[in-house]
Amino acid sequence: MKEIISSSGIRGLAISEISPEFCMKIGIAISNNKKGEYVIGHDVRLSSYLLANSLANGICAGGSDSIFIGLSPTPAIAFYARNFTGGIVITASHNPPEYNGLKIFNENGIPVTSSFYENLIKTPINYSNWDSLGNIKNFHGIYEYIDFLISNINTKRKWKIGLDPGNGATSLTAPLVFHNVGHEVRTININLDGRFPGRGAEPNEQSSKLLSGLIRKHSLDVGFAYDGDGDRVLIIDENGNVIPQDIALAYIAKFMFSKLNKPIVVNVDTSSIVDFIINSIGGKVYRSKVGDPYIVEEIIKKDACFGGEPCGAWIFPDIIKCPDGVLSSIIFLNFLDNEGIKPSELLNNLPNFFIERKNIPCKDKISTMKRIMNELPKLYPDADISYIDGIRISWDDFTWVLIRPSGTEPLIRITIESMSKDKLKNLISSITKFIIKGD
Repeated sequence: MKEIISSSGIRGLAISEISPEFCMKIGIAISNNKKGEYVIGHDVRLSSYLLANSLANGICAGGSDSIFIGLSPTPAIAFYARNFTGGIVITASHNPPEYNGLKIFNENGIPVTSSFYENLIKTPINYSNWDSLGNIKNFHGIYEYIDFLISNINTKRKWKIGLDPGNGATSLTAPLVFHNVGHEVRTININLDGRFPGRGAEPNEQSSKLLSGLIRKHSLDVGFAYDGDGDRVLIIDENGNVIPQDIALAYIAKFMFSKLNKPIVVNVDTSSIVDFIINSIGGKVYRSKVGDPYIVEEIIKKDACFGGEPCGAWIFPDIIKCPDGVLSSIIFLNFLDNEGIKPSELLNNLPNFFIERKNIPCKDKISTMKRIMNELPKLYPDADISYIDGIRISWDDFTWVLIRPSGTEPLIRITIESMSKDKLKNLISSITKFIIKGD
């Protein structure tokens, strides 16, 4: 089962890979690992309710109690997990509707890493005796979570906001939260539907065109689109244009640093625009492996005030230690309101950073990555080398190269960024030739 374990949990095709039997075994293993009370929720996918019930039964079969919340955004499960032994949500996040999976949070609402899932799958399955089985307890809803989101809104003016939950779980929360504090809210793709018919489960520039049209039609101030389970956000400006994720991330990092004066954490695949902006105000940026559990680990280790990934997963550790798309949009709105600016103004006066991503077919990823890690640094003795996640080669002029193996395909993935188009072009050519020559 290792092939369906990722940095964000367990993922696979619903029913055939992520089956009711599999979810029940995972529930028993969780309970065998640590007895207690576990919060359980699920997203809108057509298979999620079935799989969540199987998981809940497994928790009980292992001798623990299941606190069944039901349909809810993933961050809500992390929020409530802090009052129990942990929390589990049935979701495949931004993946297509035929997929499903599990994501687990510990008693502090922190997402566990891939090693936890690997050990969990190896855990022997032991049913509890008939007189020590757990119970399923139905929870009363997510009212406290909604109040928690509302409590973080700190705006002085009334904003006109466009929302696109993508038929996902944030349909339950985002419109209510912003409307409840007096903002004008207009929505699309608001009906809960596990097929994600409006635009798919993942918000991106292509899928956000309906929200862009809504913003232009009604002269809205800003738009927020969320992924299927609500832990990511995509931001659209008042002109209906997508704000590049790295730029939005950089400005929120700056906003949080200005308030708390602590380090920032991003993953190894994040643009140097974050370093450029944070370094200019005396801050420090640290990097982690790709995946929000690793971002959280590094945040705790470095006592950072903010962490995020360019997929739109942002973490505000002083509030909650997991990505939350609606919370992120709240903080972003607070930032705009505090600075008195329009979203499009974030793009003013920024230098150009050119970035390119490339996939190279590779028969033997393991041996190829070993060769790359051993030999490539010798070609660039003036560069800084990091092996946090694959190999990352960086220079003082904000140029960097990231080389990582694909987790699911016979590919080597390359990301290169530079403020110089010529340097970018030369690096792409030389590194591609180096990899192909030895494969």
